[in-house]
Amino acid sequence: MGLVAAGAVLIALLLIIAAAMVWQGSRNAPSQMAAVYIVDEAAAYVCPRLSDRALDRLDIDDVRRILELCVFYHQVEAASDAAPQVLASGDSIEFVMEASAEERGEAYDPIDIAEIIALDTGYLVEIGAVGEPVEHQEEMT
Repeated sequence: MGLVAAGAVLIALLLIIAAAMVWQGSRNAPSQMAAVYIVDEAAAYVCPRLSDRALDRLDIDDVRRILELCVFYHQVEAASDAAPQVLASGDSIEFVMEASAEERGEAYDPIDIAEIIALDTGYLVEIGAVGEPVEHQEEMT
């Protein structure tokens, strides 16, 4: 009976080790869910974190519109043959100012736009949209 008990203990130990390895592997595996950027959620994330100065001039609808314009700008630029754009570049801030001036009759303050974009970066990190940098390889002609 001693040999059977020892065999049972070894099999149980083997199963526990296998279960621990599977559990550990699943914890370290990259998430299979893709990050999804939702403008309304981004605006809800950004608004409570805005400075008092920005909150005096902007409401959640303004924040949402600025985020929408930023997304639109980067979608248009990504579709063009231009070089990859950097988030919160001077060009994107200028685009938002010009588009908002056309829509509202006056442009949003560039400092407010930059603050919203900076806070939006925190939202991108939180949803897992920020990861390892992508290496850009130049096309060989």
